[in-house]
Amino acid sequence: MQKTGTKIWDVIIIGAGAAGSSAAMVLARVRRKVLIIDDQKPRNAPSQGMHNFLSRDGELPLNFLDMAHQELLAYGVQHIRSKAIYAAKLENHGFLVRDNLGEEFLGKRLLLATGVQDVIPDIPGMQELWGRGVYHCPFCDGYELCDKPIGLYARNFNGFGMALALRQLSAGICLFTDGKGYLRPAQHEELNARGIRIISGEIGQLRHTADRLTCVQLKNGESIACEALFVHDGQKVNNELLIQLGARMTKKGAAITSRKQACSVPGLYVAGDAAIDIHFVVVAAAEGAKAAVAIHDELLVAENQLSE
Repeated sequence: MQKTGTKIWDVIIIGAGAAGSSAAMVLARVRRKVLIIDDQKPRNAPSQGMHNFLSRDGELPLNFLDMAHQELLAYGVQHIRSKAIYAAKLENHGFLVRDNLGEEFLGKRLLLATGVQDVIPDIPGMQELWGRGVYHCPFCDGYELCDKPIGLYARNFNGFGMALALRQLSAGICLFTDGKGYLRPAQHEELNARGIRIISGEIGQLRHTADRLTCVQLKNGESIACEALFVHDGQKVNNELLIQLGARMTKKGAAITSRKQACSVPGLYVAGDAAIDIHFVVVAAAEGAKAAVAIHDELLVAENQLSE
């Protein structure tokens, strides 16, 4: 597995977000040698504040991660800022990881906390306003928008359920289907009965002043006043390493894991948004902690077997 002098880490963690950092903390506190490899591109970087995480409500995501990484330094966790582009299972149950700088690393166990990427529609204004007027999660950003005119963009999916959920926040909800027709007649009737306006015309652009969304302009020239827009257009799982390792995944590419975050590949674990669960920071952190305990216990068993 190793050349003379090559360091073998107890655990290599890919991804330094809430899941990866939480796992690193738990493992470091039981004196495991932990290496984190991360490309410093967290999904929630544009957000104006985290929510649903007790004691950290409103904290900027990058500030939260900076605090977490400073805490990890005190425990001797090594953090390499690069992108892991290759991973392979070795014959003796360890793993080899290679990054985009050509460096190779060996670990007894591997935890992937690679997350997902939001699919941002190619509409002028969407990218600029992402996290600052255009959002993907009502639970994360909806409260601050209560009673304001809110839009829902759902071109590639049926937005019926999410439109009804947004109605809990405001009476002024518009569902933008951008020229598509996924809604069934009964759903049209239900949305109309709840006062949710359905806009079927194609969208031309989002108009905004600085970071503030003002309206959605259709290609026919009509403008609909809107102070926030939620996008229901899907995510792409960062699963390139999962594919290379041959792990079982859902049709959407998320890792299928056990209750303790273990994958179908022995010694491989996945925590956070790349696994199947709610995409909350607090959930990702909890999954990282669960995975860390399972990894530590698994290593203890292997080490005891070697000593017998």
